[in-house]
Amino acid sequence: MCFPLPRHRGTKGRSIPLLFLPLLVLSCAGPGDPAAQVVDRAIQTHGGAEFERSQITFQFRGADFRVVRDQGRYLYERTSTDGDGRLIREGMENDGTWREVDGERMPLSPQDRTRVETAVNSVVYFGFLPFRLDDLAVVLRDLGDGEVDGNPYRKIEVTFQEEGGGDDWEDRFVYWFHARDHTLDYLAYRYSRDGGGTRFRRAVNRRSVGGIVVQDYENYAAVEDIADIAEYDALLGGEGLRLVSLVELEGVEVSPVP
Repeated sequence: MCFPLPRHRGTKGRSIPLLFLPLLVLSCAGPGDPAAQVVDRAIQTHGGAEFERSQITFQFRGADFRVVRDQGRYLYERTSTDGDGRLIREGMENDGTWREVDGERMPLSPQDRTRVETAVNSVVYFGFLPFRLDDLAVVLRDLGDGEVDGNPYRKIEVTFQEEGGGDDWEDRFVYWFHARDHTLDYLAYRYSRDGGGTRFRRAVNRRSVGGIVVQDYENYAAVEDIADIAEYDALLGGEGLRLVSLVELEGVEVSPVP
């Protein structure tokens, strides 16, 4: 599944052609584009500039994560213990991707590097949406208005340019933004990895931590294959969805960049 790796507008230096990392390419949605305006309002509602200069720590499925973003510089780090009791630290930053075992930096094959990037970046990417939806490899398209449980929404499609969109750049996402509150409430995606499929997520447990909106997700699959993920909202409240998992960020703390 495509999770662009963090590159920032105005970032200088070496490109990092890694899975899920948008490179410096022109976005197909300019600042005056209606879809871009919807996304920008949502980013501001969820915390805006606070996310771009912050240190965030949290736990996810038994691992400790640390996210540092500072005006174009970034560090994403995951710390866990393996089955042999060894302390594993894996991370990615502007200068590259790495893994440490009990404090010793280990060489990474291209396959190992991709695994680290997938394991670390995918959690941060999905955990802190809608941030990063204005990255430069993102292609936005306005799918128009919708309604869920009597509330008005704007549906925005997100795809990725081949250059900078990662190995799974052909994956497709649809986001439901509340038309009045400008929050991201639902998202759906179709992915090609591991045989492919679709998922639909509903935001739950929304809270504000250090000026940043944090939310968990209920992760659903369609009981029967759905032709267009933009129609996932029509299955809500019926028997067409089955709960697959919960995506929960625990112990979230946000502090200024040290």
